[in-house]
Amino acid sequence: MRVQTRTDIAKLQRDLGVTTVYVTHDRVEAMTMGDRVAVMKDGLIQQVDTPLALYDRPVNLFVAGFIGSPQMNLLSGQSVDGDVRIGTYLVPVDPTAAKRMDGNVVVGVRPENWRLVGPGEGIPITVRLIEELGADAFVYGTCEAQGTPHDVIVRVPGRDSTQKGDVLHVTTDPTHVHVFDRETGDRLSA
Repeated sequence: MRVQTRTDIAKLQRDLGVTTVYVTHDRVEAMTMGDRVAVMKDGLIQQVDTPLALYDRPVNLFVAGFIGSPQMNLLSGQSVDGDVRIGTYLVPVDPTAAKRMDGNVVVGVRPENWRLVGPGEGIPITVRLIEELGADAFVYGTCEAQGTPHDVIVRVPGRDSTQKGDVLHVTTDPTHVHVFDRETGDRLSA
């Protein structure tokens, strides 16, 4: 019923050609119905942009964690020679972030941007839950990188053979890594 109502409101708005301000706490509604979306925290606007621009280039940790369903994976790490160390794994980042980061940072990776790799490669994730969606599935797990316990969500093909308790190894490309300053929450990536 919610999906149908959203569809009806969006169609009515288009048919009437009127500007509409729609207030919601539902990130899916905001992404679905908005031509431009303002993300607010504590009454202050954090970012105003198109839904896809918010998704692809969040300006800070709050927007990164709010936009998207499921949400972006946010992992704490330490900048080391142009990469980010999470446990013993080095996450490659874009050149802009590599130049700007110093000390403690947070790495953001969307669930669909993880790539499965073999044992001994990438970040090990212990599977706790699998959300089967047909064509896709979301694997919810815990990052086993030493000293950095994190919950991680990975999108995998549907009907994958992954089971609860399995250990997956994941990596990503620098173009899909969002880097944020841990203290200020500001985006450091290009």
